[in-house]
Amino acid sequence: MVFDPTVTSTTVASILSISLTSSITLFLNKRNQRKSLDDQLDNILKISIQYPYLESDSFTLSWDPNFDKNDDKYLRYDIYCTLLFNFLFRVSEFYRFDKKKIEDYIAIKEWVRLHEKYWKNPTSKYENLDGYEIIYVNLINSYLR
Repeated sequence: MVFDPTVTSTTVASILSISLTSSITLFLNKRNQRKSLDDQLDNILKISIQYPYLESDSFTLSWDPNFDKNDDKYLRYDIYCTLLFNFLFRVSEFYRFDKKKIEDYIAIKEWVRLHEKYWKNPTSKYENLDGYEIIYVNLINSYLR
């Protein structure tokens, strides 16, 4: 077998180029995912500023899954909690369910505890058990023990 330095250097350059391109793509994808989470967090915070009762202990403790379906406050709270727990799931997934990384990003403990009554008593009885991966359900429940 004859050693051809041109072919070898071309092969090495191609491998390096592919590796570099892949690394940059992964980095940009991760950065875009984080930006999306930041935007979602901003939107949730804007909702809570517009409707402060959604983050009020006295209101969240009054949650009843059998609320009057004509009550705008409870309808809004139901949707808000769905939005919130879906967001927390995406954050958890992004950080691969690593509690420390999640907690470094957001105050998940406080949020989960504030909305504990909703989590334990969703509008649809098994919504939280059937609607999320078990690793996430266990993560949320770990803050409520």
